[in-house]
Amino acid sequence: MQKTNKTSETKLHTALAILSSGKVKIPPEELINIGDGGFLAISAEFLQYFVDITNLNPHESVLDLGCGIGRMAVGLRYYLDPHQGSYLGIDPVKSGIDWCKENFSDAANFRFEWIDIYNELYHPYGEILSTQCRLPAEDATIDLAILTSVFTHLYEREIAAYLGELRRLVKNDGRIFTTAYLYDGDAPHKSAVEHLKFGEFDSRYPYRWHVTGLPPLAAVCYSEAFLIDLFRSYIGHEPKVLKGRWRGGDGP
Repeated sequence: MQKTNKTSETKLHTALAILSSGKVKIPPEELINIGDGGFLAISAEFLQYFVDITNLNPHESVLDLGCGIGRMAVGLRYYLDPHQGSYLGIDPVKSGIDWCKENFSDAANFRFEWIDIYNELYHPYGEILSTQCRLPAEDATIDLAILTSVFTHLYEREIAAYLGELRRLVKNDGRIFTTAYLYDGDAPHKSAVEHLKFGEFDSRYPYRWHVTGLPPLAAVCYSEAFLIDLFRSYIGHEPKVLKGRWRGGDGP
């Protein structure tokens, strides 16, 4: 983890205090349809990761690909500088984008965009293939791109397409933070998380496994070596892998 500066530490402390104050508005329960844990608790946890792991500074620009209902945005709202920092959230689920637009309307440095991207699980009627999508941002303008619970629901061709777009958008000294289910060896290990029992795979794609009894994109677990190769091919360098809790680590 990188060392944060005084401004970042102060802003992080303030943001975490606000998130735990009980005064932050969150989406209605019927819109919070993915992920585990409390909405604000997860927001606070990941804000800490963004600062500690990626050294995110308040004056920087953030792209949140797959922003959903704003779970990452709500913490970043109180961390990013309203005059220098900026946030762009993108998602194919319009109800989430609509809620965020309404409830972040007073944050001029926050922008949310709905894109009609096809996803066989979350947006099966989308008209744009992710492999053909150009994200609504200018080249080399993003300091930090975050993708939480995105690669966990995509096939490899879609991941490759997004990595290509991220290489276009992220500055040369920028960073990418993403979560993924990864395994090493021949198959995923047995997870203590009940709903993450990766027991199915297609012999044509031996580098990815799926949860038994669920639609393929409900959760996808990739070979760590395979995903590292994708990053190397499309981003130009090898990512740093931190093991998450489901895999026996202490990361996200």
